[in-house]
Amino acid sequence: MIFLVTCDTGFENILANELVELTNGSVGQISSGRVFIEVSSSRVIDILRSRTANNMYMLIGIYNGITRLEEIYNVIRGLEFKEFINPMQSFAIRSERIGEHSFTSIDISRVAGQAVIDSYMASRNVRLKVDLENPDIEIYVELNRDRLIVGFALLRASMHIRRYRLFTHPAALKPTIATSMLRLAKWQPAEGIVDPMCGGGTIVIEAALISKGIEIPCINMQHINVDMLRKVVSTVDEELEKLCRKTMEGDYHRAHIGVDINPRFIEGSTINAKNAGVDDATLFLTGDSMKIIPKIKQIEHEFGAELSIAVFNPPYGHRMRWGKLSELYRNTLDTLKNAGFRRAVFITSAIRTAENVLANLPYIAVDRIRVIHGTLPSYVYIVDFR
Repeated sequence: MIFLVTCDTGFENILANELVELTNGSVGQISSGRVFIEVSSSRVIDILRSRTANNMYMLIGIYNGITRLEEIYNVIRGLEFKEFINPMQSFAIRSERIGEHSFTSIDISRVAGQAVIDSYMASRNVRLKVDLENPDIEIYVELNRDRLIVGFALLRASMHIRRYRLFTHPAALKPTIATSMLRLAKWQPAEGIVDPMCGGGTIVIEAALISKGIEIPCINMQHINVDMLRKVVSTVDEELEKLCRKTMEGDYHRAHIGVDINPRFIEGSTINAKNAGVDDATLFLTGDSMKIIPKIKQIEHEFGAELSIAVFNPPYGHRMRWGKLSELYRNTLDTLKNAGFRRAVFITSAIRTAENVLANLPYIAVDRIRVIHGTLPSYVYIVDFR
């Protein structure tokens, strides 16, 4: 079975590696924000365990040389849908068009929808209902230049929308990006983690979820189209129940620490952590991280894990003068270095500021990955202190 799994642009290799670890599958093509992977039917549930994936689709066809609406209709009209859609269920087409064409994605949705209706009418003598707002089944149709992809959505909403987030920071980081950054930092659950500018607490909470063994399907169950999955994996209900019983109990530390100077953000982080079930594995502190980090480093043994990795999403300077932003970046990295941290990973769209600061720090080695954060071209910087 072939699946298309999506992520934010720039994190494709992170997602691909995670999917292989989870499913032992075989990765095919990797393109902008997309990973194609072949997975055995016995490991389908493991795709849902991804912490870095946004959306997931089970593909039923990949066709090359498709350039016209008529060809799209003919291909989809020739597919069989009766195994996946019951007569009383509704459906919707979600289409995407990449490249130059003489038609729009709306045209693709219209033609593909008619093809599905006609195919089902021919095989079951039933006219399927269309529901664009809340369909029982969502069919994904993508035309990427001349390659047509048809599949079924396994999710009702993107997995980056974590249901624990009752408080949303005004410049919130996607949880899937936060987890990708944890992987780039090569952080392990036995280690502590510090976010010196934690905002809504996303990075710290995602790390604590990993340490406690809380699986993403178990906090985002309502995002999963279980009815669709039952047609692929008959034991899906039992497997999901078993997955959610495996949460680690007791064997975790509290060295998942967030610091922010804004008490409202710390209050929001605490609310989010409690809602995620990790308030017993996290600590959020109000204050200046330049002063707090050296102090918590001195007593790291009391948290049960070494504090040597920092992951954060700093301000990008929209409300801050360039000189102040440079000072913030430099002071943060200096503080981490002087406190004995070995690695820092951060994301920013203030690329010129970051590059200028990093170029003038003699004690570091830097790797960088170009990504898209929301709509902003950004870099993730992996900084090793020497």
